[in-house]
Amino acid sequence: MELTVTTAWTIAKTVAEISQRLYSFGKTLKDREAKQRVDEILDQVRELKHSASKLEDENRELREKLRFKSDEYEFRNPFWYHKTKPDEPLCPTCFATTTPAPMSQPSRDDAGMWRMCLVCRGSVLEQRSPRRSRGDSFYSEPGPWS
Repeated sequence: MELTVTTAWTIAKTVAEISQRLYSFGKTLKDREAKQRVDEILDQVRELKHSASKLEDENRELREKLRFKSDEYEFRNPFWYHKTKPDEPLCPTCFATTTPAPMSQPSRDDAGMWRMCLVCRGSVLEQRSPRRSRGDSFYSEPGPWS
């Protein structure tokens, strides 16, 4: 991954240097057709630079998505956990959108023990109160922050 970033940076730097040289060269030309041709080449180089930038952004996004499918995270119902922080639950809703958002400390009410996402502010029932019936939906009860 580091090689890809270094390679992309080297390509961008080289394209910028070539653009600058072409621009300087074009300014010294007297022939109108030659100047026009250099300007066309400069436009193509700018387009290539823009395309390379878009590819680099796409590559970064794909690496980020891949990170969430790696072994860095584990699921313990109902939360995801980063393996380096096994005691810090992550919001399942935010995690689905590739955001590792931490959950609050647990809070109790009549339904059971709840945690609130510190990013999306959604609440998740972590543990049902023993008085609740088994047929209740896991996520249907409003939390203390709703």
